[in-house]
Amino acid sequence: MIGTGTVAWFDLAKKFGFVTVSGRDIFLHMSVLKLAGYVWIPRGTTLRVRFEEERGKSKVAEVLEVDTSTSHPGEKSPILRKPRA
Repeated sequence: MIGTGTVAWFDLAKKFGFVTVSGRDIFLHMSVLKLAGYVWIPRGTTLRVRFEEERGKSKVAEVLEVDTSTSHPGEKSPILRKPRA
């Protein structure tokens, strides 16, 4: 399934967070976020994601688009993944 939502929170130390899509919190792991070029993104960032259901739980399988212009005021800037040499 594909949906658009906002980052509820993302914890760099825990390496995961949640995206709220249509009132549902969907698990987002850092490994999926890194594939989109980011290590951390601020709350309120709008994401278009492809997500999957597994044993009654939803998880982001792919981040399709990132719009950081919607992030909450006062949040730190997103952290981009360093390109491989």
